[in-house]
Amino acid sequence: MKYLIIKRFFLKIGFCAGILTLLFGCHSSLLKEEQSVIDEISARWVPDHREGICSVTAVKGKDGALILRGETTILQAKQDIIKALGKSGNMLIDSIITLPDTVVNAKYHGLITLSAGNLRKEPQHSSELVSQAILGTPVLILKNGNGWLLVQTPDKYIAWIEKASVALMSSAEIESWKHGGKVVFIENSGWIYVTTDEKEVVGDLVSGSILVKTGESKGYVKIVFPDGREGFIRNRSVMDFNLWKAQVLTEESICNTASTFLGLPYLWGGSSSKAVDCSGFVQSVYFRNGVILSRDASLQAGHGVSIDPAEGYGKFRKGDLLFFGSRSNSALRVTHVAIYKGDSEFIHSAGRVMISSLDSTRANFSKFRKNSLLAVKQIIGTENDLGIVPVSKHEWY
Repeated sequence: MKYLIIKRFFLKIGFCAGILTLLFGCHSSLLKEEQSVIDEISARWVPDHREGICSVTAVKGKDGALILRGETTILQAKQDIIKALGKSGNMLIDSIITLPDTVVNAKYHGLITLSAGNLRKEPQHSSELVSQAILGTPVLILKNGNGWLLVQTPDKYIAWIEKASVALMSSAEIESWKHGGKVVFIENSGWIYVTTDEKEVVGDLVSGSILVKTGESKGYVKIVFPDGREGFIRNRSVMDFNLWKAQVLTEESICNTASTFLGLPYLWGGSSSKAVDCSGFVQSVYFRNGVILSRDASLQAGHGVSIDPAEGYGKFRKGDLLFFGSRSNSALRVTHVAIYKGDSEFIHSAGRVMISSLDSTRANFSKFRKNSLLAVKQIIGTENDLGIVPVSKHEWY
């Protein structure tokens, strides 16, 4: 009797499962088709998740309506998804959040308040350091909560930063900052002092730090941090922001700046004049000269004018970016980047910032780098490239 009861129980489950399949099998197939449309649009607008978010899913509501859930940093992506799915005659319920969510966060702008704010992959200190944002960098606050902020930096990079590292601002406050009198720190390291006698410090500085100037006194500039702290910097260590961003980018200026980083230690995720990884070094050097590049080497490789490395380094120009890695059929896997210095030599961060050569007769020749050279990109003189943006043309500044 016990066996028969159990057998009938499982037969009943099987019958119910069959009914459910008949009822919802077609819906499941439909959602797959519509999810495919969503994924195609998402990939088109956000080809790399380091620089954008478009995570949207479709589910069926009780009344048969198609509910769109998720979030995106690209408003046009959301609009395209709604338009594409609306053509099929579905009733749509839009639950897609556009980041930043300005309804939840009125102060969705921010400025970095530390010499180098650490950007992490996940909102915890034990998470991988993926980049840094230096003092005075404007950021967009995508999410705010639990002591961490999901931010997007001017190079479009998205990562988590500790909330204490950012001064939150409204749209009006960030506009005031943009039009205020600012200075840029033009040395590689330094201090902000409480008074001009230099007996006590307020904080440290890295190359490219941006601060608001409020006055001058005896060879010093009085400044204010984004969080309201005040102090003094030696006048010769800073440059007027408007003059700085208007400077002309040259081969010599890039190579001269790169040389001042020689000897700096390698740091995975480092992108300040304290310590750098390979792409952080390249990005820091170009930013010091008023140009914003993409963050990672694999991202940087997608921008600029291509130079065929097979033609030899005689065709390379100073300031060009050299990309190294491996090749699988026609696909390139970029893992390292350097700045071409001229005469076969390049500057890069590998253990420390150093100079290596592509010439086998030189003492600093690197056979490994020569054999792994994949691509060369010209940056200087390149215009209308979304991955090479002068600070003077970036709307956040």
